[in-house]
Amino acid sequence: MFYILYGQDTYRSREKLNELVSHFKTKVSGLGFFRIERDNFNEAEFDELLKGKTLFEKKYVVVCEGILENKQTADFVLGNLDKLAKTDNMFLFLEKDIDEKVLEEFKKQAYKVQEFKHLDGVKLKVWFAAKKIPANIASDIIKKSGSDLWRASKEIEKYQLGSSASKLDETPAYNPFAICDAFAEKNKAKTWIIYQQALRQGIPAEEVFFKILWQIKNLLMVKKLMSAGVANVAPQEHFHFSNRFAQEKLVAKETGLHAFVASKAIKSAQKFSEDELINYSYEMLKIYHQERRGESELPIEFEKFILSY
Repeated sequence: MFYILYGQDTYRSREKLNELVSHFKTKVSGLGFFRIERDNFNEAEFDELLKGKTLFEKKYVVVCEGILENKQTADFVLGNLDKLAKTDNMFLFLEKDIDEKVLEEFKKQAYKVQEFKHLDGVKLKVWFAAKKIPANIASDIIKKSGSDLWRASKEIEKYQLGSSASKLDETPAYNPFAICDAFAEKNKAKTWIIYQQALRQGIPAEEVFFKILWQIKNLLMVKKLMSAGVANVAPQEHFHFSNRFAQEKLVAKETGLHAFVASKAIKSAQKFSEDELINYSYEMLKIYHQERRGESELPIEFEKFILSY
């Protein structure tokens, strides 16, 4: 079974993609997940996923992003449409631009094909109304962002933060540990405020970006240890979660973190799921590589990440 989500409005198409993935995860226990992008497409691996020859015995979702932009890849996928239609696993294709002939072939066998055009006029106002944004605020945001819902969503987040923005001038000098703590606390408003303050003080966005990436990496390491019961990592040491100091000592040893940092990470990691942290890590690396390829600007994409995590 496969879906194809395409169109210029990449905000709503990605929103739909995330919605579908979440839906399948709630429906199927232990659902596997794979992601294929245009830069890492491999015919042999794709064929294995089609045939179900993976380490997973259970069903899985395969997200294919931007792979149909390449003609050779598109031709290969078209040659396997019958298998895609018959597989018990779910393949989700996310495309911005797609050749009309390729699209017509997909429509013949896809479970669902959905196009996402840019919203305008009444449809755009309805979208804002669904977000419970007052008409006057929506009108101001539309003047700034037009049909760009990525930018609009960023403006909505700023509006929803409310008076937080007014605290920018009250914020003390940028502290890299403060923004890491704010992120770990899931305090979106505080994280955004400190990021803005850093920019005002001339701190490069990249410096703040790598601090948050470092925090995500630490939280993910600790979360994996906790998920494994930690004792599985160091079987010679008996670990008791009721013993806070033993926990901090063992986590510090296994991760190489300072005991104080490990202590804070243990508390913060409980606020995140492992899947959340894996996705955040993926999104951050994606921002970095897209900036390196000249496809986007890191300061802008990083701010979007902060406002949506």
